[in-house]
This record gives sequence, structure tokens and C-alpha cells, in this order.
Amino acid sequence: MATAGGQNGGNGGDKAFHMRRWLSVQQALNHLSALSEEPLTSDDLAQLAEERKIDLYWYRPGQKLRYLDRPQWPVTELKQPLRLCPDHSNDWRAITGILRQRPALPAEENDTPVLQDAEGNLLKITFDLNRRPEPFSGRWYPNIAELVVKRGDLELLENRLFLSDEASALEPHLLLDVIWELEQLAMENGHMAGEPKHDMDWLTRQVSNRTHLDPTLLGRVFHAAERQHDSHH
Repeated sequence: MATAGGQNGGNGGDKAFHMRRWLSVQQALNHLSALSEEPLTSDDLAQLAEERKIDLYWYRPGQKLRYLDRPQWPVTELKQPLRLCPDHSNDWRAITGILRQRPALPAEENDTPVLQDAEGNLLKITFDLNRRPEPFSGRWYPNIAELVVKRGDLELLENRLFLSDEASALEPHLLLDVIWELEQLAMENGHMAGEPKHDMDWLTRQVSNRTHLDPTLLGRVFHAAERQHDSHH
């Protein structure tokens, strides 16, 4: 049977948390702010969550949990953060609202967000009868201090937010323009004094020999660059 802490149950789960596999909301914002070189707020993180660009996890150590799809399994205990399911739209709006400093209250009596463990099991929090909060208490939902993000997810997000922006700026027609200019430089300077100016076939052979790329493929790229250049004139 899976545990709510995944395979790293017991002290291992707690140790993983303290080894910075997980970041608090503020730690995540500090990190993204440093990369973007402008201060980000929890509202920005809420926007990323709404766009499904990052997952949010609930970490309330010792919280009791029951399995929704395995009712025969016994109640377990939260040992490391569990993912909040964005597929439940009402829950997800409440969770992103928490990031916007709007504490969430259950929409229905004793309602609580759906969680998912590493094996895909769905869970909800539960309380002993003598410790059960009021029906519409905020204890049924996480507070902002209990929301965390996975460090690995944040690193993937960095690539999508910051590296992809730079790559998308190099649109195909710009790349072809650059290739054409390099072609001209190579053919003007790639021959010995007194020799005739080299042509496209010479350039294709030279680049193919250096890169081991298919000369036919290179020829298509060079000709596409020429067509791009001619379309500007």
C-alpha cells in the first residue's frame, strides 16, 4: 500500500523537505525575482498556477489523510508535501486565492481540497472527532505558509520562462538572414589571394566536412537563406 509520503516515508520524508527539495512560496518568489531581475509577488505565482505552469503542494506535517479511491485503506499521515489537484476548478480557485492573500473557506460543510500522492492516489484530510474544526473553518484549507513548490518544478519553470523567451526571439526568418550574412563572409574570405571567389557548392562542402552534416540538408538551408534575403529586395 502506498503511503501519503510516497516511498520516502518516516524520517526520510522530513529530511528531504529540509534538504530543500521543497521551497516555500516566499523562497520560490525570491528565486524567480532574482532570475527575472524584477520583484515578483505571490499574485504572480498565483497566475502561474492558474495557467498550470507550476504545481502547488500542501505541507502540514502530521495531518491525517484518508484515501478517496481506496476507502478500505487505513487513514495515513502526511509526512511530506502532497500535490493539490488543479483538475478540481473550485478547489484550485480557492488555492490560488490563498496565494493572493485571500484565505480559503470550504464551499460546503467540511469540504477540503483533493490531494494526490506520487502513485496517483487521491486523498483528503481528515480529523479525529475531538479535534475536528468548525464546519467552515480555514483549517480545512491550507494557509499560505503551508503551500510549497517542488524545487525541481521550479527549475523546469525557469527554462520555460526565461530561456524560451530568448530562443523565441530568434525567429526563423532572422536566423536565415544571419545564415545568409555568414555565407557571404565565408565565400568572400574563404579563398587564397588570387583565387576566384568561392561559390555555394564550395561552402557546402566546407561546412559539411567540419560538422559532418548532410551536404544536401546544408544546401537546403543555404538556399532558404538566399530566398529569404532576396525577398527583402
